[in-house]
Amino acid sequence: MPVTVRRAAPDDLDRALAVWRAANEARGHQPAPARVDRVTAKLRAADALVVVATDGADMVAMGLAEPGRADDGAGAPIAGYGHVSMVFVAPARWGAGLGGLVLDALHVPGWRRTTLWTRTSNARARRLYEKAGYHPTGRTSTLAGGDGIMQLERMG
Repeated sequence: MPVTVRRAAPDDLDRALAVWRAANEARGHQPAPARVDRVTAKLRAADALVVVATDGADMVAMGLAEPGRADDGAGAPIAGYGHVSMVFVAPARWGAGLGGLVLDALHVPGWRRTTLWTRTSNARARRLYEKAGYHPTGRTSTLAGGDGIMQLERMG
């Protein structure tokens, strides 16, 4: 059955969260309840662009983009700037090209710059983003659990 990528409807959001959770757990990252609450709020935010990929009745991938904001996301939205907050694929479908389909659907016309953060250890995600035209900005940070993350950006 062909995969369909579309904007999420309100009744898709719980299944999108389930894809996010399954992908994290498969990579050995058990999300804390506070993180689940934060992702749930991001999925339901009025300015979020949430897309899902379905294969028949099954949701196989999801992604979220939002307006880029000043002050590392804490400030006001910046015109022409977007931020990809998440791209996740159901573990059974890893390697099938679904991440690229979701990422393509998250690129908003009019965004001249788009950024994202990814774990430095996630080689699969880094290949996906670099193939889509993202390049490291040189900014890095460390998550509470000690994992390194890096920022990537795409112009145009």
